[in-house]
Amino acid sequence: MENKQDKVIINFGCNGSRIPGSIGVDVIPRKETVDVVHNLNNYPYPFPDNYADEIHLYHVLEHLDDSIKAIEELHRILKPGGIFYLRVPHFSSLYAWGDITHKKAFSIYAFDIFDAQRDYKKWGYSGVRFNILTRKIRYFYTWPNEDWYMKYIVKPDWPPLVGYILKPFILFMNALINVSPEIFERFWCYWVGGAAEIYLIMEAVKDDK
Repeated sequence: MENKQDKVIINFGCNGSRIPGSIGVDVIPRKETVDVVHNLNNYPYPFPDNYADEIHLYHVLEHLDDSIKAIEELHRILKPGGIFYLRVPHFSSLYAWGDITHKKAFSIYAFDIFDAQRDYKKWGYSGVRFNILTRKIRYFYTWPNEDWYMKYIVKPDWPPLVGYILKPFILFMNALINVSPEIFERFWCYWVGGAAEIYLIMEAVKDDK
């Protein structure tokens, strides 16, 4: 992610985090981080069509009533070629069902209905399309992450010595899981205590632009 002054960046469900140069949106007013107060279960969102270069939605979708409607609305707001950064809890995660406000959890293939390279549109699931640029299951959600994510969104919360010991194992698990996410989900995700999250980067496809 690049933070250029001429880019429009929106962080939906920002809570107490502030991505530099972004517009923070949340249902709860926070003076330091929330610029637009809005309930994401209410449509439309208060932004025009083809407005944003980047949209960030981190561990918010699981709280919303209609995942498809929310993603369609974010697609509307993105410019053609705009980038959508998304993180959601994996279904095997302790975090998935450790919050009473969570309404769902996700599989690695949950977002295939939006994939521009596949033919799901004919089934009527959704009319919006994305190119899926990155799609990974992540064993831990706090590390490893991009430097900006750890600085502005989620800081690793373990003592330095614990982190030093765990990091090689976590890197190994991330690599092993993503050799075949399907095998991980079907056969052994619960053997290792589950995975924390699914991380996607998607590019908005708009055929009419």
